[in-house]
Amino acid sequence: MTKSPIQQTVDSWIDGWNEHNIDKIIENYAETAELYDPKIKELYPETLTLVGKENIKKYYEVVLKLFPEIKIKPLGLWIKNHEALLEYYVYTQKDAKADVISKFYMNRENKIQGHFVYYGLSYKEIEEVNNS
Repeated sequence: MTKSPIQQTVDSWIDGWNEHNIDKIIENYAETAELYDPKIKELYPETLTLVGKENIKKYYEVVLKLFPEIKIKPLGLWIKNHEALLEYYVYTQKDAKADVISKFYMNRENKIQGHFVYYGLSYKEIEEVNNS
């Protein structure tokens, strides 16, 4: 069974992260893509949004440097029209993971035009809350 173009884009995005290949990650974004991610505020306190492929690339380069062991384990993918919802774990270290949902809005070329990121608590954060 052939994968849809949207699933191919999402799979390529995941593979890029797992290979630590910034060019492979970024090739999946449109030139005018927008990334909405609450973690952006940690590097750019004035915003939660990055606009443009090059700005997203600079941000992801920092993420890859900060977390050289980062891996993504997909849990589920739902596609409807030109939208994809991906649930996954992000492992920043072997024993540290967070539950994440990314909502992708694709353009007509099946490139990511809009990307919204939502985070759940990591298991370490839950343990800290439960033990306090």
